[in-house]
Amino acid sequence: MQNEDRVFETFLRQYRGIFRVLINAAEQITSQYAVSFEQYLLLKQIHEQRNITLSELADSTRTTRSAAARKLRALLLDGFVEQEAKLDDRRVKYLRLTDKGTDVEHDIRQAFLQSAQTWEQIPTSLTPADITSFFTQYQQSIAVWDRSRPKFQRPVLRAKKDELSGH
Repeated sequence: MQNEDRVFETFLRQYRGIFRVLINAAEQITSQYAVSFEQYLLLKQIHEQRNITLSELADSTRTTRSAAARKLRALLLDGFVEQEAKLDDRRVKYLRLTDKGTDVEHDIRQAFLQSAQTWEQIPTSLTPADITSFFTQYQQSIAVWDRSRPKFQRPVLRAKKDELSGH
């Protein structure tokens, strides 16, 4: 049990010390343009993949279709994205950035690039290749962990589910 406690405490320290800082820095940049970091990721994907559909967007950003639709709705209402129906199947809607969306995506990308340049100014014995390698390995390890970890289910929901199924 002590090992699990150490792993948990290490995870919390890493989250507070690394990931939260990175997420906050990203949100600080995107919030200047009235979009969340998650919404920026949609803008970026729409910019890079012309005529993408909502389903393709959800797949490429590794999110559910409903979550992508919620984030996209705000981008549509704010005039960053527009939809165009496919000519031979009006049910299929292609997503495109508007001029306003293109400008915002470009400005945020430039702000991120400028921010990324400061990484090279941090005194360290690690090379940019070492840092990239670390993040790549870490991402792969997290993906393996995420696939194999037990999925959390709140006890109340489990009890209701068991009750409904007659257990």
